[in-house]
Amino acid sequence: MRKAKLSWYTMIAALLIAVGCFVSMTLIESTVDSNGILHEPFFLIPIGYLFLLIGLISGAIHWYQRSRQK
Repeated sequence: MRKAKLSWYTMIAALLIAVGCFVSMTLIESTVDSNGILHEPFFLIPIGYLFLLIGLISGAIHWYQRSRQK
């Protein structure tokens, strides 16, 4: 049961972080400096997808562990 709770908490935390990354990406504005260089928080997109993948994998693990207990 402890492993199922750990995967549940991991899933919730990872999905919240992923949503936070995607929301932050839309809220942080892109700017162009005086040299014409674009500055944008592009790094949040792959990090968001990484945490989304982690959340989906831990959700699948949680579902598998819960189905084996019954």
